[in-house]
Amino acid sequence: DNDYVVKIYRTLEVGINPEIEIGRFLTDVAGFANAPALLGSVELIEDDKRSAIGVLHAFVLNQGDAWTVTAAYLDRFVDEQRVLAASETTRESEDQVAYLRYMSQAGRRVAELHIALASNNHLPEFAPEPIKREDIQRWIGDILIRSERILDTLRQRRDTLREADRPLADQLLALQSTLPDRLKALLPKKAEGFNIRHHGDFHLGQMLIVKDDIFIVDFDGDPRRPVAERRRKAPPARDVASLIRSIDYSTTAALERAQQVAHDEQGRLGAALAEWRDRATAAFLAAYRETMVNQRLWPAGADAAEGMLNFFLLEKACYEIEYELSYRPDWLRMPLTGMLRILSQPTRT
Repeated sequence: DNDYVVKIYRTLEVGINPEIEIGRFLTDVAGFANAPALLGSVELIEDDKRSAIGVLHAFVLNQGDAWTVTAAYLDRFVDEQRVLAASETTRESEDQVAYLRYMSQAGRRVAELHIALASNNHLPEFAPEPIKREDIQRWIGDILIRSERILDTLRQRRDTLREADRPLADQLLALQSTLPDRLKALLPKKAEGFNIRHHGDFHLGQMLIVKDDIFIVDFDGDPRRPVAERRRKAPPARDVASLIRSIDYSTTAALERAQQVAHDEQGRLGAALAEWRDRATAAFLAAYRETMVNQRLWPAGADAAEGMLNFFLLEKACYEIEYELSYRPDWLRMPLTGMLRILSQPTRT
């Protein structure tokens, strides 16, 4: 009756489920209003082991998730760009203006979420922890291991990739030897800031559009990762990077759809969608930074903040490439172009 949402887990995993743990914290401790309230949960307890079976949340009336809403906005934007091309006039899209308001609100709500998740120093599971040198070494090592794996796969499967994707794969393979130094340059040996509990699988599909507001859902993390890894603390920049990559995905997907009916306009539509992506990202980041009053959670210096964000953008792109190679090779272009865009930026000294 539009009162509750029940989620049942099809696979039992031993451990504390992040969605139950974070849901209880946000509902009962932090009082975070922009996530559906956790009303209950069911767990199987055997001796000292527990496995989540299901969770019950309050239903939030909404207009759809942000990925679906974004796709509709972008399809209208593409149609508008095609009409404007005939008249050779340019004007700001009304749809984009409306969408940027959503992205600004998303930035505010995500910052408030991170502040809430870092608000309690008394619960060990949620107390912020200073970033250590060992953390940085582990992050870099994880990316290098994953990147070596995906680059080997790209090299082996190059001839089976879509023809348009092969030059992108070649460009990335050519940069393989430079990747370790690029990663080390993005993060100082002693990074400032804190690791906190975070969403862990954040993208446009994890936000609900509720009138003019944003609600954040699904705190169980990436189901392909072990429970212990999903509970591990990390800088808020990891969530921020994940949403930026999702914005990039949305515009690339819109261009792919547009090519089905307007193949000869790819260059012009691609440029218009890239501008949309950049403006949406800028609106989200500006609102996030403005709202992020806790300086422990976001680097104060612009260079340090940009370096950390680019680091986690590369981490996310690596993960996306591995996923697309395994499950959706037709989408491989999206993370390849994203990773190359980051690597093409000049190295800061």
